[in-house]
Amino acid sequence: MKAYRILVHDLREREPVVLAAELAHDARAHEFARDRLSSSAHLAAIEVWRGSVKLCHLVKPEYRAAA
Repeated sequence: MKAYRILVHDLREREPVVLAAELAHDARAHEFARDRLSSSAHLAAIEVWRGSVKLCHLVKPEYRAAA
């Protein structure tokens, strides 16, 4: 298992919500982020980090210009 830090950019919050997760591999972390982003209209973006490396930054299309 690998440790990940996931930053959830929720429109209702001033700062990103920080989640910690242990997942089997990077592809699973990306899948988790994609699923979580699509789960709520209040989410604008999600970043996935493993240590100091940003693995992905997913942004909903309607918020891409602002990102």
